[in-house]
This record gives sequence, structure tokens and C-alpha cells, in this order.
Amino acid sequence: MSRSLLFTFLFITSLVFSQERVIEIDYVVDYTIPSKGNKTIDTISIGFDKNGKYLWTNYNELALGLAKSMLKNSSEDFVNAKSNIIFNTEDGTLTLVFELNKNLIYFNLSLDSFIPVRRSNGDENSLDLITENTGETIKVLGKDVKVYNMFPSENPDDVITMATDKDYNVNNNQIFKKIFEIAFQKSGLEDESMPNIPSGLIMKVIENNNTMIEAIKVNDKKKTIKINYSFKITE
Repeated sequence: MSRSLLFTFLFITSLVFSQERVIEIDYVVDYTIPSKGNKTIDTISIGFDKNGKYLWTNYNELALGLAKSMLKNSSEDFVNAKSNIIFNTEDGTLTLVFELNKNLIYFNLSLDSFIPVRRSNGDENSLDLITENTGETIKVLGKDVKVYNMFPSENPDDVITMATDKDYNVNNNQIFKKIFEIAFQKSGLEDESMPNIPSGLIMKVIENNNTMIEAIKVNDKKKTIKINYSFKITE
């Protein structure tokens, strides 16, 4: 390779690797969640931005399976592993960084590429889900928060109950739009076809009388995440 080509290659590579994305997380909530078989309780931290565009977590269990399949050295101590995961709700991209000693796994994954999504129009491109304000409140973290039910219109007994705290402004419609598109294999859902998800931090979710998640701590100190083939977080 000539010196000019080598210089060009190194210059372009340095530009690509120096490009940096900056994401701001407004709230981080610690939730308790039941583990497999509901025998124990785990804790997961999830970060939200107010617009609902980004979700962040450093929950290692989500990345350990991938890391263990790639790092075959049995001497590696996975207890010291660190992971950071960002989900972009606008384009369905998952960004993951997993660090363990000198090992670094970094990737961007478009979930649409792995989960089939049907492209449809008209009535086929709507969701037959209903949300309703129960008029009730429950107490979470010492506060009374409003309770909402969500269920399919053809099966009103199949209810998911969600409690949100509107003192923390979060656009849940933005968060759930992409999640619903992936879950129901539909793309391009229009706002008017979406169930109206109440705004505010999600504090508790109940399904079939079982608590799926419940907030045990809220941190409203803003985090800035800089992504440049690694994660740098400042508060």
C-alpha cells in the first residue's frame, strides 16, 4: 500500500472512530422485577429521556449471554463485566457496549432487521387496544400515582395495569409506539391508531395480579452519555 493510500485510510478511520453521539437521560428508575419462576427478585435500572426517544440500562444480564458465547476463556470473571444498552425508540436501533477486562463488544442492531414486520395500510395498520383511567391511585415510593388499564377491545379481561407519575414528564406514547410495532409486527403506526398511553414515569406494572415491575428509587439528576465505541457517563 502506498503512503498516500495509507494516510487516506488512517485519516478516514480516525474520523469514523472519533464521531460521537451524545444522549441525555433525564431520569433513572430502579425497578424490582421477578426473576425466572418468580422465586427471587432482581433489580434493574432504566433511564428515560423526557421525549421518550431513548431508553438506557446497565443491566448486565441482558448482555451476559452474548458475551459468554463470544468469550470462551473460562478464566474470565464475568462478575466484573460492565454493560450499557441504549434503545432508540424512533428507529428501533439497539446499541450495546460490553466491557470485561481488555475485551470490548460494541454493536448497533436494528431490531427491524431481525424481527419480521408487516407493512400494511388502513385498518390493518391500527392497534385494537384500549386504555382507560380507572380513577384510582396506588402508593409507590410514598406517593399516590394514577392507575390506568390497557386491554384489547375483543378481550377486556386481558388487562395490564400501569401506574404513572406525571410529576416526571415522559412521553410514553413515543416509547411504546416502536415497541408495539415490533410486538405486533406492524410498521408505520399512525398516532391516531395508537392507544393513548398516559405520560409520566412508569412506576408499577401489574399483569394477572402479578407485579411485573415496581419502582423503588427515582434519580432525576440528568446523565449525559457519550457514545464513541465506548460509554462515558457524566452527571
